[in-house]
Amino acid sequence: MDGTDPPFDRILEEASRIVRRSKEAAGNVEPAEGYKRGQIDQLKRFCSDNELYIDFKDLDIVYLDKGGENEVFYDGRSSVFKLNNFDYAGDDLANFFLRIFAHNYFFNNVPYSLIGFSENSNHEFCAVLIQPYIPALREATPEEIIQCMEQLGFVTDYPDEFHNDEYEIFDAVPNNVLYGKDSRLYFIDTQIRRRR
Repeated sequence: MDGTDPPFDRILEEASRIVRRSKEAAGNVEPAEGYKRGQIDQLKRFCSDNELYIDFKDLDIVYLDKGGENEVFYDGRSSVFKLNNFDYAGDDLANFFLRIFAHNYFFNNVPYSLIGFSENSNHEFCAVLIQPYIPALREATPEEIIQCMEQLGFVTDYPDEFHNDEYEIFDAVPNNVLYGKDSRLYFIDTQIRRRR
């Protein structure tokens, strides 16, 4: 954070550092599930210390959908809000932040911004992410997705799974990839992890 980043990017950067430091401090003393608990506790303190808690009752948004890790809302204009419960991060929240940074690198036409934290309908602590709302003509076809991923330098493993030397991207299925009115593809909700 050098003062030139947009404020939301600074929140993402700082939260990522907190998670990394929390795991480093725990070392090998705690079992893996203990890392995540400690990381969430650190993020809760960060949220409280910096007044980053967002009360969704105060926002003029409408509920759209719920997936495995996100509750999704729309502001009726330009943004989609996602309450992410860190479920797909596994036992280390560093995986969540890696995914967000990688997504923003590869799919920068529909980036995530971390704007704060909240609780979902199950009262789980969540990251609040926003993405641009995409006026789409339709879902992308599997062939369009494969062609786009190959243009990005990825190899197709399965119709919805791809890899390059560093990352694996999966769950790149039509309902997670939109074909916009501008004829571009928008990868709005894929899974990304480091390649083992």
